[in-house]
Amino acid sequence: MKSLYFKIASCFLLVLFFSCTYSQPYNPEFKNEQSPQLDSIKAKYGFEDLQVQGKKSSGSGGNHTNLTIRFINGKGVPTNEDEITVLAKQLAILTKGMLKDPNQFESYTVLFVTKTVDGNVTNSKNVGHEFKLGEI
Repeated sequence: MKSLYFKIASCFLLVLFFSCTYSQPYNPEFKNEQSPQLDSIKAKYGFEDLQVQGKKSSGSGGNHTNLTIRFINGKGVPTNEDEITVLAKQLAILTKGMLKDPNQFESYTVLFVTKTVDGNVTNSKNVGHEFKLGEI
């Protein structure tokens, strides 16, 4: 009876192991110094800050790369979903154009973050869109 439980547990662990996805940070390589270019985007669209984070994921579905750009507390970010998608696509294209290899990421996620701080409590609301490489 113990060997049956051992076999079931072993099968469960193998399925769990092979169905997992592993992620790790992946720094994007920019053509030039990234700071002036990103500062230019911040100023143009009135964002308080922006964060760029690359990620490599691997698992049973294969390997994938994604670049996420978070635009924080922008002035005049549209509220209409269609307009948000248009602006997100424009910003994804601009960011992609700054990379040494524009094809190094399979997808680009653009998030507009509204962050509010009340004492020790920070609230964030994200709105955005993910674009596959062929879309931008």
